[in-house]
Amino acid sequence: MYEQILYDVSDAVATVTLNRPDKLNAWTRRMEEETAAAIRSAAADEEVRAIVLTGAGRGFCAGADMSLLSSISRSGEASEHGKVSGGALEDAQRHSWLLSVPKPVIAAINGPAVGLGFVIPLYCDFRLAAESASFNVIFSRRGLIAEYGMAWMLPRLVGLARAIDLMFTSRKVDAREAREIGLVREVLPDEGFLEAAQGFARNLAKSVSPRSLRVMKKQIYEALSQTLDGAMDRSIAEMLESLSCEDFKEGVAHFLEKREPRFPGR
Repeated sequence: MYEQILYDVSDAVATVTLNRPDKLNAWTRRMEEETAAAIRSAAADEEVRAIVLTGAGRGFCAGADMSLLSSISRSGEASEHGKVSGGALEDAQRHSWLLSVPKPVIAAINGPAVGLGFVIPLYCDFRLAAESASFNVIFSRRGLIAEYGMAWMLPRLVGLARAIDLMFTSRKVDAREAREIGLVREVLPDEGFLEAAQGFARNLAKSVSPRSLRVMKKQIYEALSQTLDGAMDRSIAEMLESLSCEDFKEGVAHFLEKREPRFPGR
């Protein structure tokens, strides 16, 4: 079914693996189409409660395939950009659609994350890094700009001064520094890295309410463009609705009965 990714579901966790290891998983239109299809499939699957995005081999994603970038450079045609990105240059929703996925998306960054490979994890809910992972915006060294909303998203994750530093200098950041500046949640050993990331996802899948995560995720990202009053009104409405949902009843019951939760997700 897929040519440039791998897709697997186990223990309520869907794992999407970028699978061009000989090219450090350099991004192509085909890869984007397949990744989007897999994640949307996971989002629609009632058995899936968390999604892990990672790379095969020693890299997460080395950015857009350089053979395509070279073609654009030679032709000088901006319209050729669609061959890299998978769509029109003016498509403002590219990659940011991950914020609308109603389940937690965990970027398991197992190696270099460069350019576009740096951008995509920004739109995931969690970023976990292997010890050997590294991060490089790279755009300023290619004569490009802060692509795909990075200038909006990155300062919200690491702060304005750090975002300027990373974007202007295009310097490489190792996993330790990425943890220090808040770019990633945790740095994990290379050995057993994917299993550890999947374990984190499984814990989310089993220990917390899927409905709560679904509603909170929407609240969080919508609140970025809301006033405090607007966010407050939304939270009051959502709280009243949650008090009659099945997950709330289970949340109280498992606590009182001192057992593991069995959230139905409703």
